[in-house]
Amino acid sequence: MKQARIMLLFVITIGLLFTVPACSPAPTPTPEKVVETVEVKVVEKVIETVEVPVEVEVEITPTAQVFSCEGKKMAYASFGSQFAFIAIVDQSMKDAAEEAGVELLFLDNEFSPEKAVENAEIIASRGDIDLVFEFNYYEQQNYVIGEIFEDAGIPVIAIDIPIPGTLYYGGNNYVAGKLAGVGLAEAAKTKWGDQPVDLVLVEAQDLAGQQTLEQRTLGIIAGVKETLPYLTEEQVVRFEGGANVDEAAEAVRTTLEANPKAERVLIGMLGDSNAIAALNYAQESGRDVLAAGIGGDDVGINALRSGTPPGFVGTSLFLPENYGKDLIPLACDILAGKQVPAEVFVNHVFLTVDNLLEYYPK
Repeated sequence: MKQARIMLLFVITIGLLFTVPACSPAPTPTPEKVVETVEVKVVEKVIETVEVPVEVEVEITPTAQVFSCEGKKMAYASFGSQFAFIAIVDQSMKDAAEEAGVELLFLDNEFSPEKAVENAEIIASRGDIDLVFEFNYYEQQNYVIGEIFEDAGIPVIAIDIPIPGTLYYGGNNYVAGKLAGVGLAEAAKTKWGDQPVDLVLVEAQDLAGQQTLEQRTLGIIAGVKETLPYLTEEQVVRFEGGANVDEAAEAVRTTLEANPKAERVLIGMLGDSNAIAALNYAQESGRDVLAAGIGGDDVGINALRSGTPPGFVGTSLFLPENYGKDLIPLACDILAGKQVPAEVFVNHVFLTVDNLLEYYPK
């Protein structure tokens, strides 16, 4: 009887085990289906997020105002308007200042060291000048002038002649001189062939701008000797040119008279006007002469264009008509606080009849 009850309990338990799965929840979806469902929901959520407008507040910081030179007051002390080269520089300065809206105070140093110092004191005492362009060939006075402007707190750009402690703009005088010397010697080769040069006259200047102009003199000598290495020291003669064309011509006359046997002569001058004056006299003396200048003023350009006087072979260009175009923007950079080089040199080229129209078309 007891064994029969145990057997019955066992049978009931087994039956329950097979019955329970039938009452349990439905099987969970397969992994593939779960992935599909999740992907659809994610896509829908992204779409909803994109379609919702979002307002973003952006703060705009204005950029710094561009520096303008318009209305600035600058002073220009000219070397001396009576010289052809300087007159071109003067006009270029006035034109460039007007174009930039700069008020330019013009003073003429009149080729006078005393006047240069007087003009510097006038400029410094005004109290309204933002920058000074100083063009004074008397180097000794430039030390005084530099101190006057330094005490007044006015920045200075020195033109063609350095002023201690200031920015320099102008010629690389040794390079310009050497270009003239080489050009002169090459013209001699072209004209006289194997016939040697008898005498080379090279202008020196012991008055205004002595140190600077000495670089031109040395450059001319170096260029001639490099191109005509057979020349002796005795054949290359330095002479004092003086302060104007009349003195230059007289100096050439005196030097030629001291060398009566020299037939083929080269003359290297420190300026175009002096070169033309020297050439005119030398040819009147019956010598076969070639001359070169430095600067590139109207006198030299017209001589090349017209072929008068014959024998003027060329000039080392300083491009005086570009001085203002270079100097006014350079001054504006200084006043804007920009970094500028301590020296800005003119890009020299030796002007001849062959390249005249390239630089000065008719």
